[in-house]
Amino acid sequence: MRRRALPLLCATALLAPFAPFVPAAVAGPRAAQVWVESPLKTVYRTTTIPQRPATSINLVAARGEYESAQIAVRAADRLRIQRVRFGDLSAGGNRRIAGANLDYRFVSYKDDSTVAANPFFPDREGDLLYPESVTPDPLSNDRQTWVEAGRTQPVFVTGFVPRGTAPGTYRGSATVETSRGNYAVPIQVSVADAEIPTIDKSPFTNYHWTMTNGFTWDGFSWNGSAGAPAYDVGEHYYGVETYSDAWYRLMGEFARKLAAYRTNMVWLRTDLFLQSTGTELSEFVDGIPGDIDWTNFDRYVETFKQHGITSFANQHLVHALNKMPDSEKPTDAWNTKLPDNLPVTDAFLTNYLTALHQHLKSKGWTNGLTWYQHILDEPITDKQRNLWTYVAREIKQINARIGSGFRTMDADPDGILLDDRAKPYVDTWVPLTPAFQHKKAGYKAQQAAGQDLWVYTCEVNTPPWLNRFWTQPTMTGRMLFWDLEREGVQGHLHWAWNAWYVGPWKGDSYIVYPDRANMTVKSSLRLEAHRDGLEDYELLNILRTRNPALARQIVDSAISPEDPRRYTLDPSYVATLHDYLVRAAAGENVGAVPQPTSPYEGQDVPRTFLTDSADSGVVYSAGWSTRQRQSAYLGSVHLSKTSGSKATYEFEGTGIDAFFEKNTTTGKVSVSIDGGPATVLDLYESVQYDRFTAFRKTGLTPGRHKIEITNAEDKEVRLDGFRVHLAPGQQHYDATLKDLKLTDVAQFPFEGHRGDYTLLVDQGASSVSLTPTLTDSGGSVTVNGAAVANGASVRVNVADGRNKVEIRTLASDGRTAKTYALSLVKGAVNTPEANVARSHTTVSASAARDGEGGVQYGPQKMVDGEYGTMFAAKQGYTDANPFPHEIQVGWDQPKAFNTLVVATRGGIPQGLTDVDVEVSTNGTDWTSAAQGVTFRWSRDDDDGVMEYAAANLPDLQGVRKLRLKINDANYTRWSMYAVYELELYNLPTAPTQPN
Repeated sequence: MRRRALPLLCATALLAPFAPFVPAAVAGPRAAQVWVESPLKTVYRTTTIPQRPATSINLVAARGEYESAQIAVRAADRLRIQRVRFGDLSAGGNRRIAGANLDYRFVSYKDDSTVAANPFFPDREGDLLYPESVTPDPLSNDRQTWVEAGRTQPVFVTGFVPRGTAPGTYRGSATVETSRGNYAVPIQVSVADAEIPTIDKSPFTNYHWTMTNGFTWDGFSWNGSAGAPAYDVGEHYYGVETYSDAWYRLMGEFARKLAAYRTNMVWLRTDLFLQSTGTELSEFVDGIPGDIDWTNFDRYVETFKQHGITSFANQHLVHALNKMPDSEKPTDAWNTKLPDNLPVTDAFLTNYLTALHQHLKSKGWTNGLTWYQHILDEPITDKQRNLWTYVAREIKQINARIGSGFRTMDADPDGILLDDRAKPYVDTWVPLTPAFQHKKAGYKAQQAAGQDLWVYTCEVNTPPWLNRFWTQPTMTGRMLFWDLEREGVQGHLHWAWNAWYVGPWKGDSYIVYPDRANMTVKSSLRLEAHRDGLEDYELLNILRTRNPALARQIVDSAISPEDPRRYTLDPSYVATLHDYLVRAAAGENVGAVPQPTSPYEGQDVPRTFLTDSADSGVVYSAGWSTRQRQSAYLGSVHLSKTSGSKATYEFEGTGIDAFFEKNTTTGKVSVSIDGGPATVLDLYESVQYDRFTAFRKTGLTPGRHKIEITNAEDKEVRLDGFRVHLAPGQQHYDATLKDLKLTDVAQFPFEGHRGDYTLLVDQGASSVSLTPTLTDSGGSVTVNGAAVANGASVRVNVADGRNKVEIRTLASDGRTAKTYALSLVKGAVNTPEANVARSHTTVSASAARDGEGGVQYGPQKMVDGEYGTMFAAKQGYTDANPFPHEIQVGWDQPKAFNTLVVATRGGIPQGLTDVDVEVSTNGTDWTSAAQGVTFRWSRDDDDGVMEYAAANLPDLQGVRKLRLKINDANYTRWSMYAVYELELYNLPTAPTQPN
């Protein structure tokens, strides 16, 4: 994509000096502003031209690759973009890329298509598929558009490098023709000597479920009895009759679009094709019908096949299996031993699959095409696993008898098919990405044994998992495939390409939009990133054959190898790595992997060190406060809401980065070094960005410098910290612990820069073992005043109550030190006698649900002593009612307590993170007991494992009411937060125990 000597597409404070921009024609003093942005950068209608705008499109691409950029157009007065015209790109002589290989679409912030009438979600009929939003996603197929005064309109430009294009640098231009003049944007495409394979030759299978003649069970008929009619997208969204010539032309357009975006596998509703020509699946119970008409089936397969799609999946068998005799359905006895045979089930499977195989063979479709057989989607219970296993075993036996090659596969959300009884019958593994991450060794072992390994994504893989939601940065849908290539994953399934009947679900149910006027679909920013990621997978795969270490290093630079939920958030860095990857795949001498510009959590950046926003060296003017944040560097950010508020930090080195939290509340900030010119940065994002490096300044003279950060408008600035770049020979000493292990305590996330921990001790333990490991191997450590060897274990006695343990570390310079204060809490046992909360007379929550939901998930559930019940906030409540929220507990008799425990499952998606504690002794007047009490969580799934977070409070006496003021919580994944148990204890303070 972009050459190092030229400006990057993304205009940030990290950019080099830029060439002047000269429009082709300017209509007076109120001409439009035109600049270039990365295709991964979110351009809002309010986005203004940066201080250092990129003014040309500079791409690096392989042959057979699509690459994109955005041209941003902003006008003071209303104007109309009439078209974008492209000339040929020339590399001298006869080497050209025809202008026809470049195209444009207008980025949209709304789509007027609506949910059509449907039997699945009838209440959603008429809902907009993409309601008006500040966040763009749809790409319009219109050729013209209006740009309102004071608004920015991105134009998404995509170029394709034809196969056979000679390597070289191709130059030309795009001309944006508007009612207020024409604007020329230079284009440069550097074509490398590498080629993306066609989808039929790809080593990767990209599988989208497509809604065409039907979707799941709709229209399925057995013995002449059908449920809801088949839901045909052609009929309901395009007004064409199912299986008509117009319908097949529409299917051909779908196939063309799918193939153009590298989907090479689709599924088939074979039952509906056969029903349309007179055969029901129920007929296969008694044999193979003699008059099967495969006409519609054949025409459909041929339509997709001619566009290069070579893999097909047959509809799930479970819909027919549900019609089998009750005596052939799973029972508890199947847990011990599967049946040897099931006469009716076996006859149906044998006849149906034999007929299908014979037909495929007669068409020549058993060579060059791969046929998969779904059985039961997302099995989660023992009975479902057992049924799946029995049927998969039968399919294997049928394959052996008749020579067919049906491959078993199904989405497996929790890894239940890794059971030893099921494993021999799985051909293609498709775990949910969290299940793959948690059970990676088991899946890799199956892959090593010769089975294919894919993964799937859906609404469960919410941020920060890499996925395609419009509630996360667009680049995450691209980087997903980087991670999959690094892990050796061979395929990906997402459940829906165009399930428009579901309506908005954060982008999970569709990635294209209907375009009835043009009898096609509209692409989306997410789909463009999806294709870019698939192309990147191919390039990484090419590079891996030559230099596997370099291929892995490229991905590791953007995505943590330990946790794929940690990754860069800088689109310009993703673009830089792509350019580097293209050249590396071409065999060029590329040098070292570019250094990260916005490192992810835990990423090692040589010759730098981090400073938290709460460090004593950071000086704040009036107007700043601390806000606890789960994903912040040390668990908090410094927050300013007032224009002119300043933060300054003096440092020694040759450069500095400033990293921030970005979201819908944050605005502009100006940053200057040593009193020099200020750089103004816009920190607004419509989705959450944590630890984002928005400012970088390097190349300073070695020595002492000062950075000043100023709130530039009356919006929030959330400063997280700094990264200082050391000068040559400069030493930085680190006294933090690299690791701290404890036995006999509840699981907790250890972070070396965080100094305070309150941990629950197992009730049966009389001591705990601590193993501190220093970052600086030449340093020293003491536990309760006694020296402990680095990495050695020491036991500390614990009594009932709150036990204090102090760990002191000293770096090898003999001066740099750090203290860790541990409070080991023993005796917090959730009994009616010990847990003060369980003697409550009243309990309430401002986010409580109404009606039946309030009964099942009401606030009383968090004080009932049962870890199997929970208080769950009303879904969507926080979006309409921003924090703070409240939880109140009251007693008819005064109470005493000093320890707070919150229990939840899956704290990362649904746990409280920041509360203030207030108490009342008369039930009316409130006093503050503790502010900014933080809870940090480690588990990312509601997997049945309870997490406990504890906090020490002052010794509170005579309390009639407790009020937890919830300042923040993890709620975005399920649009709610949850508390399984709220516990209060009055515990003694145990004396510090010797080692």
